[in-house]
Amino acid sequence: MPEGPSILHLKNRLQRFKGKTVSEASGYSEMDKSAIDYIKIFDIDAYGKNLLFVFKDFFVGVHLGLFGSMLVNKRKKVNASFSLHFPHSEINFYVAHPKLYEGKPTDYFNFKTDILKEEFDGEFVLSTLQQHYADQMIGDALLDQELFTGVGNIIRIEALYRAKINPDSPVKNIPEKKLVYLIETVVNYAYEFLDQLKTDEVKEKTLIYGKKICPKDKTELIIDEMGKVKRKTYVCPKCQKMYS
Repeated sequence: MPEGPSILHLKNRLQRFKGKTVSEASGYSEMDKSAIDYIKIFDIDAYGKNLLFVFKDFFVGVHLGLFGSMLVNKRKKVNASFSLHFPHSEINFYVAHPKLYEGKPTDYFNFKTDILKEEFDGEFVLSTLQQHYADQMIGDALLDQELFTGVGNIIRIEALYRAKINPDSPVKNIPEKKLVYLIETVVNYAYEFLDQLKTDEVKEKTLIYGKKICPKDKTELIIDEMGKVKRKTYVCPKCQKMYS
């Protein structure tokens, strides 16, 4: 599944289309695309795992889901779920989920929770985490897009390892100082992830995601589907403390 840095990376690749006029929108998705023909793209933005095409009075959010992908000026043999065509170029999305919203992105999305936005507010995330997610396991809370917008499984696993926290630890048992450090680690690693996308080295440079042995003390990692989310998780039983 694409994570927040992956979507921001796509956004950066598409900036040359900002200010251009769409000649036609197509694709097999059920969204009504007629409003998009012959209008200018005012902005191209990202929010968590959503790529945003902003027009004058509305915007289109494209969610890539588990298996979505994007091609610029190229096509796959299968039909695109959503495409934007220009006089001499095109953007094609496959297995993606576009949605049209009236108004602007800030009418719908809380940028204070997006780990890669300037508006990200760590204090807001911390207080919300402690007040409303106290009984959840921290590994589950990290994947909640209402709170940690843009965090996917790689960021979740790597941040918990770097912060030395077992993902099955209930939020209420984790010291506040440790939660602050975890939130900072999530953001810092997200930017590291973004930088590694430029050279396609994300999975090469993970510390424990996709690995079998802890790089620090050479302990065999626990690899299992953990938490209520049942996502494949990598944990070092020695390095990552269980707060119980």
